[in-house]
Amino acid sequence: MKTVNLTPWCSLYSTASKYSIQVKKSYYKPLMNFGSLLSFFLLLLLCFSYAYHLVLALAIFTMIVLGVLIAQKSGKQARVEYQFELSQQGVCTFDSNVYYQIQASSRLSFLGCWLKLVPVTAKSTLLVNKYKQLFIYRDSLCEQDFSRLSRLLKDLSSSAVSIH
Repeated sequence: MKTVNLTPWCSLYSTASKYSIQVKKSYYKPLMNFGSLLSFFLLLLLCFSYAYHLVLALAIFTMIVLGVLIAQKSGKQARVEYQFELSQQGVCTFDSNVYYQIQASSRLSFLGCWLKLVPVTAKSTLLVNKYKQLFIYRDSLCEQDFSRLSRLLKDLSSSAVSIH
């Protein structure tokens, strides 16, 4: 006896080729801003005084406090800031009527992804002179979404290198 598959193949392909990625509020962003501000303050203190011991003590104390804050982060649930649909070809949409193509000049780092998005018109032509830049911290995405996004960026960069 043969069982009938209730899901058509075209439906499976269309759902598997698009991913809904939720970007949550980053916990690293305020810590990075505070760390940058503190580093600037400590450099100014070093330039205008000889308080090396004070600067060293403040830097070590700050690193310990930031380490504790990052360690406590794991129990907190962040709210979703925004959501976008991402296809395997690198086309994403934040709302249903504007589509963006992720460019090969987008970058990936240990802190997150720097995306360069170019709007795509209805005629499937890229508007190269208008683009949108977006930085997504690594902790804003779940591990699976960050993996998908990084895989897409690596595929885009490798295809751009093979073209040139």
